[in-house]
Amino acid sequence: MEVIRSIFWSRITNRSAGPAGLLLLLWIWVGTARAQLPDYHLQLFDYSSGIRPGTIRSVIRDNKGFLWILHFRSVQRFDGRKVINFRVKGTFTHLFCDRSNRVWISGTDRVYFYDEHLRDFTEVTPPAKDSAGMLGDLFQLPDQEVSLQTSSGFLEFQPDTRRFVPSIRITPPLPRPFSARVFAACRHTLFFRNRAWIYRYDTREGRLDSLPDRNLQAIFALNADSLLAATWNNNSFWYDFKTRTIATASPPRSEKGPYSPSFSVRGLTEFEPGKFFVPAREGIFEYDNSTHAFRRLKFFLDGRAITTNDYANSIFTDPEGIVWMATIDGVARFASRQSPIGLIRIRQLNDGLSTGIDNIRKMVEDEHGNLWLATGAGFVCWKKDKDDWLFFLPSHNQEDRLSHPSIRGLVYDGRYLILGPTDLGVWLFDPRTYQYKRPSFDSPVTRKLSLGDFIDDIVTLRSGDHLIMGRDALYLLDGKTYALKLVENPASRENTNSAYQGADGIIWLTTMTGLHCLDANLNYLLKAPLGPEFHPIICGFVLPDNRLLFSSPKGVFTARYRDGNVTVEKFTDVFDDSFLITLYVEDNGIVWATSDDGIYRLDPATSELNLFDNSDNVQGYGFNGNNWMRTREGVLFFGGLNGMNYLRPEKLDLRNEALKVYIEEVRSGNNDAVRYPVDRQAVLDFARRGLEISFVAPYFNNAEKVRYRYRLTGLDDEWKYTDNNNLIRFSSLPPGDYRLQVEAGINNVDWAAADRDFSFRIKRPFWMTWWFVTAAICLIAGGLGLFIRNRNRKIEEQQEALEAEQAINYFTSSMDGEQSVDEVLWGVARDCIGRLNFEDCVIYLMDDERNLLVQKAAFGPKSAGEFEIEEPLSIPVGKGIVGSAAATGRPEVIADTSKDPRYILDDKRRLSEISVPILSDGRVLGVIDCEHSKKAFFTQKHLSILTTIASLCAGKMVKATAEAEKRKAEKILMDTRQKMADVEMQALRAQMNPHFIFNCLNSINRYIVKSDQATASLYLTRFAKLIRLILDNSNSKAVTLSNEMEALRLYIEMESIRFEKQFTYSIEVDESVLADNVFVPPLIIQPYVENAIWHGLLHKESAGHLTIRLFLQTEDLLICEIQDDGVGREKARELRSKSAATKKSLGMQLTEDRLALLNKQAQMEASVAVEDLKTSDGRPAGTRVILKIPIDS
Repeated sequence: MEVIRSIFWSRITNRSAGPAGLLLLLWIWVGTARAQLPDYHLQLFDYSSGIRPGTIRSVIRDNKGFLWILHFRSVQRFDGRKVINFRVKGTFTHLFCDRSNRVWISGTDRVYFYDEHLRDFTEVTPPAKDSAGMLGDLFQLPDQEVSLQTSSGFLEFQPDTRRFVPSIRITPPLPRPFSARVFAACRHTLFFRNRAWIYRYDTREGRLDSLPDRNLQAIFALNADSLLAATWNNNSFWYDFKTRTIATASPPRSEKGPYSPSFSVRGLTEFEPGKFFVPAREGIFEYDNSTHAFRRLKFFLDGRAITTNDYANSIFTDPEGIVWMATIDGVARFASRQSPIGLIRIRQLNDGLSTGIDNIRKMVEDEHGNLWLATGAGFVCWKKDKDDWLFFLPSHNQEDRLSHPSIRGLVYDGRYLILGPTDLGVWLFDPRTYQYKRPSFDSPVTRKLSLGDFIDDIVTLRSGDHLIMGRDALYLLDGKTYALKLVENPASRENTNSAYQGADGIIWLTTMTGLHCLDANLNYLLKAPLGPEFHPIICGFVLPDNRLLFSSPKGVFTARYRDGNVTVEKFTDVFDDSFLITLYVEDNGIVWATSDDGIYRLDPATSELNLFDNSDNVQGYGFNGNNWMRTREGVLFFGGLNGMNYLRPEKLDLRNEALKVYIEEVRSGNNDAVRYPVDRQAVLDFARRGLEISFVAPYFNNAEKVRYRYRLTGLDDEWKYTDNNNLIRFSSLPPGDYRLQVEAGINNVDWAAADRDFSFRIKRPFWMTWWFVTAAICLIAGGLGLFIRNRNRKIEEQQEALEAEQAINYFTSSMDGEQSVDEVLWGVARDCIGRLNFEDCVIYLMDDERNLLVQKAAFGPKSAGEFEIEEPLSIPVGKGIVGSAAATGRPEVIADTSKDPRYILDDKRRLSEISVPILSDGRVLGVIDCEHSKKAFFTQKHLSILTTIASLCAGKMVKATAEAEKRKAEKILMDTRQKMADVEMQALRAQMNPHFIFNCLNSINRYIVKSDQATASLYLTRFAKLIRLILDNSNSKAVTLSNEMEALRLYIEMESIRFEKQFTYSIEVDESVLADNVFVPPLIIQPYVENAIWHGLLHKESAGHLTIRLFLQTEDLLICEIQDDGVGREKARELRSKSAATKKSLGMQLTEDRLALLNKQAQMEASVAVEDLKTSDGRPAGTRVILKIPIDS
């Protein structure tokens, strides 16, 4: 770091002081952090797993793979997914698992072991003479049962009596008490403290020796000759009984750190012969007993370095080489024998950096083994010789160095790092001088385009030139002159993403919409025949045979260019559901790939697929595309959004932890649950055949990966898959013998079977014995017979009810509509024969005046024709069967008429008869009488149907009678109204004639007074003729239109004479109007013509004109338009207001009343409408009257 600063300081001092010098200092911001790859990556189990950190005393893993965690007052068992808590009485300091897989815990005064049958801890009481002493550690000598160290000596467990008994006799005897705190065992050798000495006792040879006690707190045996001991004052010593020496134990100061003058050991575990892990207050160390060398270990958790010294207080190595530690954060573990997947997150090494610094886009290695990383916030270098991280951050708004943070393209050609940011152009960076420079440009167009382009990737070709993929263009950077130029081809316009070149020189270009081929000289060849479903090509890798292995949304394929064609083939289908982001293939053909799920390893030869995810220390934020690097040392790196993962493929242990599956518990019932042992056949009562079975496979990498399946032989020989569910239930198994097999697996290919199957038998209940089944069959057969008979009877009843309902519905529908009583009765008689299979049906109606029943309708021999009965019969009420039914109002059903004296013979004798009265409000209207030649033919069904029909007939008859009376009353009312309308019309006509005559006589009188005899004579002649027409028409409700027009002309001519030709007129009749055949009310038009003359034309200063037009709107409606060009209605109203004549014209009033009456009579739209006519400038131009007159053709 100081070297970097001195390089630039010398150059600054040779320049003028000022802002330029300060800017140069800001040109690069360099930070340092320890960058050596971690020794081990931890996997931590804490509160999120159900484990309680902080109070953990010890951890072990039993022979089944379960992890046991000891707290002061409780024990936890963890299988990687679920924690089971055990509360035990007392406080505990020691945890031990013996060779019989019994888990033991002990404290100062109590000792327990875990009973698998009880699924709980059971206390073992020491002998009475040792009960007052202190209990110490548990251990097990070869070929012996578990032993317990106490302050009184050593005890051995007897499984048959479940008691401890005195065992090891030390000779010569030592004084008591022994120390229960300081103890260690190594195979046949015991180490313990007594008084001021540390003793070693060989149980096999019976040899005892000792070394002085140095105020020891704990001892840990490396082998049968040496101990590593910790004192109460935070020091540690080597006890070597072979050389009879005691030496201070301490790592070099460089390994302990500047603030750790002492060395206090807390545990020891052997992971390889002669090699140990040693947790101490000053850190966790690796100790090699052959070289007596300590090395401080470097641990990472989630990519973060563990910097706490005082981290672990207990350590244990399981048979698989997994090391477990009780830490301040929980239970941590790491693999001691295999090379795991590493994770480095840069920002957690220096939290002052931008989060984008962990977004690793590209990685390259230089000739010194330094690692250069393109990130989302500049670029980074790991200086291998200095073990430092160097951060090259962007300087915003600067033009002589990197100013844009995001870099996606990065290559190193031995001279420059070529940087491809996503904006502001390509940079050449000298890693020796830390100087930036731009490439040269072949044209201003290239410069402008490249400085604003988004660079996706940079690839070095076999020629040494560099192909730069931009979103706006494709560029080539000359590897010697560093001149940048554009490459024009069809692919350059499709947003190129990346490029790949094989040994044959063929260059594959991937774009957002395809895959293109170029030759080694960048000549365009062709586009691969891929459909839209392949777009975009996400990543690729050129195989040794020059095929391109590539990933697309459809899966993984290969493409080969040969003889001018591209052949695309499926590579594998295992990735069809995986969106691969990076592909890398080793020389041995092993395929590595990254996706959002993690890192895949595929062996194409065996189709074995391994997935490494977050449980394997893979960063969980996803990876960047085409982002891999293999270093000279063989380390494979993958860059992602939240750091980078690394691994050594040849040292990666691909074996999953050996799965061991156990059937944990079998129980039946709920509140009164019964548990069954798994190690022997269980016999279940039939009432308890509902079983709940739990099983488990301890697995700590990622318990969610474990998949289970089971097979219950005796029920089904097929395997049933339960995914990650480890609990199954059987609710109603039949009696029989069963065997449950359980297996677990990780990859759905390799399955591990449970250590033992569970066999059980479900007893047969008494109701499944042969005698019970026989009795039940007989009982069921008898019951079934009764059931069938009752069922058939009910079916018959339902069928009869259905037939009755269908018949009633038919009769009901046939009576709908406007029918007379005769039609209804004749229809009923006919349908009784046709629908009910009767032979004869006669309907009688009651004649109340004569008190007789008269045959009204019949069908059968009595019907001579439609609505006609041969020799109709009349029966007095009360006589015969029919008369009796009418007299009582109750139906009669006669099964045998030969035995009934009331039977009256009509046309011929029949043996069955049914008579049903027709009733309405208790009054008998008639009787329906039916006969059949078969005895007892009529049933209750027939009676029910006929009763309903009789009720319908009564309703129809009452309704028909009421409607007939209603129609008669309506006809009388209509006749009365017509006569009243005619009288009103005659009265109106009578009023009109005197009105008109009065007006005409006034005019004649005026001419006589004026002594104008000629005009008076002419006027009188016209008047006489008009009076004759009026008198002829006065008694008629309607006259022909021609007659009406003749009277109208006479009137207009009289008014023209009267007013001395002050207006002219015209009458226009449409050709479609046949005036001689059309009848209209008399004098219906004249009042409006009179009004037009008097109030419109006479007040006009100049001569006016009157137009009358007639035409047909419909066949029954005549339109008459009366139009004048007079002064208009407004002027006329003004003139009338100056005189007394302000009332409405009597003639017009009478005409409107007549039109209203016509509307009543003809029920048509007779009306009158008046329109005011205007000139273009808005002045009055006359009036138009439109009459709509109903006509009679």
